[in-house]
Amino acid sequence: MKFHINSFSLALRAQKLSKRTVTMYCEAVAWFAAEHLIAGGQLNEIDRRHHTGGENPPPFDPVDNWEHVTRYHVEAWCVRLLNRGHADSYVNNQYRCLHAFFQWLSEEEEIPNPMGRMKPPKVALKPVPVFSDEEIDRLFGQFKGKDLWTRRDHALLLLLRFTGIRLMEAAALRIEDLDLGERVALVHGKGSKDRTVKYTFETARALDRYIRARSRHRFSYLPHLWIGPKGSLTSSGIYQLVERRAAQVGLEGVHPHRFRHHFSHTWLENGGAEGDLRELNGWESDQMLRHYGRSAAAARARRGYDRIMEDMH
Repeated sequence: MKFHINSFSLALRAQKLSKRTVTMYCEAVAWFAAEHLIAGGQLNEIDRRHHTGGENPPPFDPVDNWEHVTRYHVEAWCVRLLNRGHADSYVNNQYRCLHAFFQWLSEEEEIPNPMGRMKPPKVALKPVPVFSDEEIDRLFGQFKGKDLWTRRDHALLLLLRFTGIRLMEAAALRIEDLDLGERVALVHGKGSKDRTVKYTFETARALDRYIRARSRHRFSYLPHLWIGPKGSLTSSGIYQLVERRAAQVGLEGVHPHRFRHHFSHTWLENGGAEGDLRELNGWESDQMLRHYGRSAAAARARRGYDRIMEDMH
């Protein structure tokens, strides 16, 4: 089974998918095979420790050949993941990884696709909360010092707030991608698609202060914009940085992606054009506009009501 996963990885890389995407797809398939198929669907300690109360499907004879995988095996795996408490969006993502694999396998080996008539698990839309003015004040009010790491964290959070760039895009930024005079950054987005984003004067000043302090650090020669005590900051490092800074002022549920929702909401609330937001966020369809705009759509609707109806008698 491992050989087919390696071949699948090769096929994905031939499509010029990102390394992160290829890893996600192949890890999902390998996990499904090792923990579910080969184990015959037997529950393990993870299932018992995180069981949320749902009824788990019965086990089956161990499967060590992709040709013997059936629809039941995939559905049972999805149920196990849901019963472990994984979000439906996460299970949906795992499903889609498996679907891509079996579609490739069916075409490559000319065997029936067990997922051919399956439908992905439904994802309940859960709007991500945007920041309140009080939360923004608390989060950014902590940056009083002039040391390198304070300047770095301040500049990073401002850039996330005022551009809405993705976590991976922030981590991939290089110093040469910034034009502080024009207040623009060249962002390397999904699917190797670059775009230019604008940021505020406040953000430009914070970036300038950070870069000046950065120039005196022993890792100043590194091309990546964001550095830490051990070298360039990874996506994981940035994620932890954001969580830590939020925790220091008593805020919970703060992660880099929440800034993307906040940026989109702020843009739309202040009358920004949807087409411009789509360009700035690097979206290819209007579906993402609807998804990100839902976070505070009710609040915008109420304010719109007052603006429209207040003059009517």
